[in-house]
Amino acid sequence: MYEKEVIDLVRSGVAFMGSVDDNRPRVRPMKPYIDGDGHIWLFSRYDSQKISALQSNPRVELCLMGKDQEVLSIYGRLKDDTKPGSPVFRALRDLMVAEIPDMKHYFADKDENSFVIYRLVVHEIRYMRPDCQLTTRV
Repeated sequence: MYEKEVIDLVRSGVAFMGSVDDNRPRVRPMKPYIDGDGHIWLFSRYDSQKISALQSNPRVELCLMGKDQEVLSIYGRLKDDTKPGSPVFRALRDLMVAEIPDMKHYFADKDENSFVIYRLVVHEIRYMRPDCQLTTRV
């Protein structure tokens, strides 16, 4: 129903990712990437504290707010679908850098084993329009 609005909002900026780390809630800024098939991808360095937490509990929620005060929450599970050095990993990395130039500095390290790229398996999307009408399971 609001698929275009949801995709545009995800592409527009930074999302805040909520997760649980040792029974403590954590919220971190993340830059999601949507590929041509509509899959949402997130990346991180392996040396990040969030990696061990996500291995224990891969359930996350992304939250974004648009310039017109629309709100988007995406609940799902992160899945490590890529292996560093694989053609899929390299293709995704190259697409992310090409389409989101701010990401280039994250991938300046040529050691591909220092990154993980996760695919978000979406379970629920909640989108609230600027007029505060809520649409669920978009």
